[in-house]
Amino acid sequence: MSGYKQYTACSSPSGWMSAAAYVALATAVLAAGLAVMGVASGLCGLFLLEVFAAAGGVAFCDWWLNVRLVCLGGDESLIGMVVNVEAPSGKSWPGSMDSDFSMNMMVFPTTPGVDQAGVAASVPYGRLAKESDGTRDHVGFFRGEYGEANGVKTWGVHVEFEGAGMADFRIGLLVAYGLSYAAWIACIVIPQPFGAIVGAILALLAFLAALFGSLFGAGDTASSGDVDGAPTEIHSPDPNTGFGADLLYVHGRWVFDSLHEGWNELHPIKVCTKVGSWTGAWPADIVDLQHRLDDAFTVAERDDIVKRQQQPEHRWTVHPLVDGCSASADPPPHPHDDLH
Repeated sequence: MSGYKQYTACSSPSGWMSAAAYVALATAVLAAGLAVMGVASGLCGLFLLEVFAAAGGVAFCDWWLNVRLVCLGGDESLIGMVVNVEAPSGKSWPGSMDSDFSMNMMVFPTTPGVDQAGVAASVPYGRLAKESDGTRDHVGFFRGEYGEANGVKTWGVHVEFEGAGMADFRIGLLVAYGLSYAAWIACIVIPQPFGAIVGAILALLAFLAALFGSLFGAGDTASSGDVDGAPTEIHSPDPNTGFGADLLYVHGRWVFDSLHEGWNELHPIKVCTKVGSWTGAWPADIVDLQHRLDDAFTVAERDDIVKRQQQPEHRWTVHPLVDGCSASADPPPHPHDDLH
């Protein structure tokens, strides 16, 4: 699918490891080499501390982007009620580098106040919220996730639009890594005291690169509007009535997030559309509506449909008669075009 932002990959359950273990493994050989070079280069070796710090930061970003999320079986969809929104604007630095826009959703047919066990036992979406065999065997911790509205905790499924915060921070750290190495080399090869001065300037620039990377990442935030067709304003329950929250259809990659206490997510959200508002009861056709939307998006992603959309007569911005586009002969209808 297109029309959404994604910066992460997910690891297999057997390929997962903790952040501490990943960073230690990724930097172990480097640490040994830097220790030897540091001893051999005297006071200039102090610049290698910044090299190691930048390398550790890059390794952590790599874990965040490629290992933290554990694959649970491809893309999934659900229809749920927005319990609460966790916007990146509500986070303080440095936590704001996690610039995803998140929502906690109560899933059909549960009701406000449902606990984790109740969600996990529900049909048809409970399987998305409960602990999987893969994470139980290879990760070893799981809590589930809840949202809170009007003082009531409601357990369900966490969903996220992806921001670029950590990807931006990684770029800043890579620049810092190169500059800090240059600081060490300058200190060695340039006669003193000028070598130390040049090294200090480069080390300062390395620090600033990491700092600016983090600040830029904190500002590179996600929003629901990043997904084509998604509502740009999300409504949670009214504090007085408990009604009015958006009912959303969301489609995204099903993963386990190992950063926190451990819960399942749809991350990133690839499709999101409003299908109603919460009035205290679920509409009767929820599952049928999900199936029809799944079918519609499946059809929209077919190769022949995508090719048809690329033809000039289907890419007008005002109207074909104004743009001057003329229709070409359409291909014969696909046998599944009548899905509804």
